[in-house]
Amino acid sequence: MDLVTKTVVDGPEADACWSFYDRAFEALRVRAAQRHALTHGEFEDQMVDSRVTKHIVYDSAETRRPVGMTTLTNDLKAVPLISPEFYEARWPQLYAEQRIWYVGFLAIDPDYHGTGVLAQMIGSMCAVIPAQGGVVAADICKFNEKTLLLPDTFARLAGTFVRQPEKQLLDAQVFWAYEFASSV
Repeated sequence: MDLVTKTVVDGPEADACWSFYDRAFEALRVRAAQRHALTHGEFEDQMVDSRVTKHIVYDSAETRRPVGMTTLTNDLKAVPLISPEFYEARWPQLYAEQRIWYVGFLAIDPDYHGTGVLAQMIGSMCAVIPAQGGVVAADICKFNEKTLLLPDTFARLAGTFVRQPEKQLLDAQVFWAYEFASSV
């Protein structure tokens, strides 16, 4: 497998990445109350936003079929739906020095789960953390937290590339429903 990092992905390569991404998030669409998958338009915007680095794993250098992808940025204003002010208030010095990175998404082709793609992407992301440290933040739904143990797995794998990070729960959102029985 071949991992590359790029600031812009467009044309046929972006189309191939969208097809893979759409397939990778298919199962999560019915498992998470809040939408975790980008729309096609949002995805295209992220692919051409040079503030966002794309870490892409291809199945081979010959076929160049994307099988893993994550986005990472330390320009928190590039990430829709997060509050840069939250991160600035929590880590003012790190924020001022742009040493807070946000994972926009992390996707792995279902056929490539357990093949080392996740470790490759985490290693690539860890490579941007300077020796003086920093923070990597991500939004992980309850399904991926409980079923795939993603927060623990991320921390464990990151610790094989850099000094073991301290895992911190930043926030949580709970979705409630109120179902009313028929009155007729």
